[in-house]
Amino acid sequence: MEFSYDLSETPSATALAVGCALVAAVLDHRRGLIPNSLTYPCLLAGLTLAAFSGGLIGLTMSLAGMVAGGLVFLVAFAMGNCGGGDVKLMAALGAVLGLWPAIDVTLAALMTGGVLALFSMSRRIDFRRVLRIVGLFAMLLPMDVKNAASVLVPRERHTVRFGVAAAGGLFWCLLLPDLSPLSFLR
Repeated sequence: MEFSYDLSETPSATALAVGCALVAAVLDHRRGLIPNSLTYPCLLAGLTLAAFSGGLIGLTMSLAGMVAGGLVFLVAFAMGNCGGGDVKLMAALGAVLGLWPAIDVTLAALMTGGVLALFSMSRRIDFRRVLRIVGLFAMLLPMDVKNAASVLVPRERHTVRFGVAAAGGLFWCLLLPDLSPLSFLR
């Protein structure tokens, strides 16, 4: 199966994806949301561009890219692990880029998001609190595993602004195509 693609062959789709990802990254970073007024037009423009430039096959690849880009995030959204804007952004980028680039950008964005999460967590570590919790866990463990595990539940929930990670994944695939996630399968 052929996983290769070249985004330079479709400059209008690439420009649309870059514009959409950059605006989403800025809005998500500043406001914590990716608006429908950005994702829906981007998705519609991607489908239209694919239909005009590639006909039925182009539209099919665009729809497949939309599903490939959004499916992982739809599952995460259903589980409460990401926002609806993240789902629509990745579906829109998938519709604009097509199937194989959508899979590649999704994988790269997930990896970028993981790195961003690690940096975010490392900035908030309170080592004294960590040592207290580990000590309490060790003392409670012999009595009851369920009670011991309850001290490990975080007090607050922090999120990664996935619009930034999506833009990072797109730029990774654009600027370093020989090091993108799918390049290791070629």
